Amino acid sequence: MSPATAGFIPDDASNPAHGTLDIATAAGPTGPVVSLTGDLDYESAPELLAAVDALAATGGTTVTLDLWGVRFFDSGGINALLRSRTTLHERGAELVVRRLSPVVERIFRITGLDTVFVPGAPHPTGGDEDPTAG
Repeated sequence: MSPATAGFIPDDASNPAHGTLDIATAAGPTGPVVSLTGDLDYESAPELLAAVDALAATGGTTVTLDLWGVRFFDSGGINALLRSRTTLHERGAELVVRRLSPVVERIFRITGLDTVFVPGAPHPTGGDEDPTAG
């Protein structure tokens, strides 16, 4: 491998699920619970932004992002989380995260996002509670 290509990670065309993000929304006790599965990156970030924008979240609502199924997370995903938080704050709603996948947890620690999105309020990160149980 040449030095010019040493840091390049090619798109895995043999994996049909590569680059996809599945978004499922369910009712939770304090507002919508949005579960993400797949890659939260530059290409899929607009999907999360559109899903958050479509939520009827207003004052007093808490939107919970369940990130346990996220297997790839990059700066596009970080940007999408921050923009989603801003969108919801402008409506008077809150955004919390729970059940961070190991990939997301690592990026949160490295970038300091764990101080912006304080996991555990109101649902602890990595907790086994079902946010849709009521």
